[in-house]
Amino acid sequence: MNPNDVAFILITYLLFTFKVGPYIMEKRQPFQIKTFIVIYNVFKIINSVILGSRFLSYVIDNGLFPRTCKYNNNTVYTIAVLYWKYMAASILDLFDTVFLVICKKYSLVTFHQAFYNVLLLITAWSCLKYDPTDQWMCTNMMSCFIHTVIYVYNALTTMEPTYAKYLWWKKYLMIVLMIQFVLVATQVVIQASTSQCQIHAGTYWVGLLNLSLYICLLIDFHHKTYGAGEVNFTNNKYYE
Repeated sequence: MNPNDVAFILITYLLFTFKVGPYIMEKRQPFQIKTFIVIYNVFKIINSVILGSRFLSYVIDNGLFPRTCKYNNNTVYTIAVLYWKYMAASILDLFDTVFLVICKKYSLVTFHQAFYNVLLLITAWSCLKYDPTDQWMCTNMMSCFIHTVIYVYNALTTMEPTYAKYLWWKKYLMIVLMIQFVLVATQVVIQASTSQCQIHAGTYWVGLLNLSLYICLLIDFHHKTYGAGEVNFTNNKYYE
């Protein structure tokens, strides 16, 4: 996928999210797609578990801090396929916001979410395009497993309000995400300092910048969401 394709996807996503989508839906009733959303999130849960397990298997076989860039053809193919699937999953994540728009849940369409989705896709594409080595295996593995928990949360918010009492852990999920990004940044820095196979400079700095921005966004989101008091989770769903 070339840069123009990525730019087209992201520009289309942002335009639909903040301009075109709300305009189209202005005089229309919200889409009733609760069942579809549940199935969609179940699919993403299964996909994230499988993909995360494959990243984990590679990390177990090759170490947390791989130190070589001498790959055989099978390893090169394995890395490329895993990174491509991770990028495809990042593109699929964009539909989370699209569904919120067509369901007219505009209060849930936040700058934090859109910015995170954009940066995630840029990072995934950068790794595949400019640094298709195993330097980012551990990072992607942790991301897949964390996203699995996020998709479980999204699925529960789509179900009946009786499930809302099980969502008290969302604020702790934000903390876990922040810890994950700190661990990932630490792992990337150590990897870049110890590996004989150097990380592509552009991908390295883009990755670290994105991780720093993620942490700042999560801190800001957590403060605004939970700093003022208790949150009513029953309002955080895709249907009326």
